[in-house]
Amino acid sequence: MKDRIRKLRESLGFDRTMFEAKTGIKAKTWANVENGLQKANEEHIKAIIEKWPEYAYWLTTGQTIPEAGQISQEIEETRKNLSTGT
Repeated sequence: MKDRIRKLRESLGFDRTMFEAKTGIKAKTWANVENGLQKANEEHIKAIIEKWPEYAYWLTTGQTIPEAGQISQEIEETRKNLSTGT
């Protein structure tokens, strides 16, 4: 899960300080989670899902259900690239 959190944060274009501002979870906590020093807990997951509900299933399972609006950051990046032609 730590890798998915990092991928999501980076794909949103946020450093940890910006992620803190969006989620209310301290940047140091996100650093600890991403570096494997701390496991993501319910509070962390809820903070992300409240802001970006479309990533809830992927974040918690690593799977997607695009037809239900549950995507991954890879799917979103592909969608953006297709719409911009890059």
